[in-house]
Amino acid sequence: MNTIDYIYRFDPKNPTAKPVPPDAEAARRTLEEGNRMFSQWMESCRTSEVSSGEPRYVVPCNGLEVGMVRSQGSMPKPSPFAVVVGCSDARVPTEMLFGQGFNDLFVIRVAGNVLGDECLGSIDFALTSLSESVKVVVMLGHSGCGAVTGAVDAYLQPLKFWSKTISPNLRAIVQRIFVAVREAANGLEQVWGADARKQPGYREALIETAVCLNSAQAAYNLHQEVERAGKWEIEVLYGVYNLYTHKVSTPLQSSKSMDVHTNLAYAPTNPRDFNTLAIEVAKHLRENALAEGRQAALDPQPGGNNAAIAADGE
Repeated sequence: MNTIDYIYRFDPKNPTAKPVPPDAEAARRTLEEGNRMFSQWMESCRTSEVSSGEPRYVVPCNGLEVGMVRSQGSMPKPSPFAVVVGCSDARVPTEMLFGQGFNDLFVIRVAGNVLGDECLGSIDFALTSLSESVKVVVMLGHSGCGAVTGAVDAYLQPLKFWSKTISPNLRAIVQRIFVAVREAANGLEQVWGADARKQPGYREALIETAVCLNSAQAAYNLHQEVERAGKWEIEVLYGVYNLYTHKVSTPLQSSKSMDVHTNLAYAPTNPRDFNTLAIEVAKHLRENALAEGRQAALDPQPGGNNAAIAADGE
């Protein structure tokens, strides 16, 4: 049977743990390289490019690091090199999409990747108890986030926010995202014009921009937490996982374009950076919309006529 394999491999003859990246930059590269492998595997699945010979998509794992019985009988020591704060969305498998295995990541997942008290407490635990191995903290958003979408819809139609169908607990999550939504709306208005709300695709653009801003603002807060803990050697990064391309990148690029480079950005350190980022994403979305419009004009129309040729003949 022809298959497209993504393999977690354990070598019992060489059961040594993978070395922890020596510094934050090496940790960032490790995560980016892992995501590149995963996105390539997903692209192979999309194109039905089956594996042949030695599988190309292999994640080295050490069974001893997750409690496999050891000869000495000791428990494995936790040694993750990255703390990843992400959304609970089941479409975003954190270890898998970063190409990492057992004991590599300390993962915290909550709807909308918002920073509540329990989330911050978990981060504090990682920064203090796992500081020997942790090199980076990553805030990971994702395209099409349901929590961000809910915040955008509440922003556009405030009465929905107070509906009895929305529990106080859910409102608490939505409220934490409102600032990112407002910043995203400001960016779209600056780039698209005062009538931005009336333009086609505005809601979708607001969601995409808010996803990126929500991740960036949370990374900014995480950076403050890391500084407060005095962990100067630990870097804070952020990115957005694209459900179409399966790549982690920022600023959020065209949802369906495969020409997106995997990269994690360093957390903003100045609040002014949020407006700059909002404008950058809004411009990119505007360029994509214009490009898609031009492409639509070139696509063959029913009956075999080409819109561009027809326009030239008028």
